[in-house]
Amino acid sequence: MQDSQVVVSIKDEHASPSTGNEYWLSSTIKRIAYVLDKILVVVSVMICLALTLNMIIAVLFRYVVHQPIFWADDLSLYLFCWITFLGGSLAVNRSTMAAVTILYDRLSPKFQQMVSIFIQVTMFIFASLIGFYSFFWVVSPSVLNQTSPTIPISMSYLYSIVPVSMGCIVIFTVSNICKILNKGEVS
Repeated sequence: MQDSQVVVSIKDEHASPSTGNEYWLSSTIKRIAYVLDKILVVVSVMICLALTLNMIIAVLFRYVVHQPIFWADDLSLYLFCWITFLGGSLAVNRSTMAAVTILYDRLSPKFQQMVSIFIQVTMFIFASLIGFYSFFWVVSPSVLNQTSPTIPISMSYLYSIVPVSMGCIVIFTVSNICKILNKGEVS
């Protein structure tokens, strides 16, 4: 999806004829999703850079200096987990998840819209449940008191990506549902 397609204008000609409050809510959710997408892209790029730098330094220290950095592997693993969850959130927003569309493509546009809404609602429910329970898991004493074996940091910071990414997915699915209802944009 191009940036120009995502920008929401107050005078959107393609919006469904609804009351001002419904349009305002839809417009606000789309704006929040747009800003959140941009933030996630910046954070993802920063994490990718940190992961790349960490791996290069780890290889240099291991094979050139012959003094391996004992925590570099764990840091790579944690950064990779974060980038995976953030990338999944971005994929939901941009509708770039893997999909088999053999049956979907044969449906009429009205049924395609209904299936698209069903898919988004299912993802919303899944992300809401996982986000809810993972939040309580992350703030539980067993996780709060646990530290990483090699990096002196609480595991709750490392595991917090699960509720954060699920919260992003919830926002993105609501935005996608608004887009489907307004224009039929998201499949």
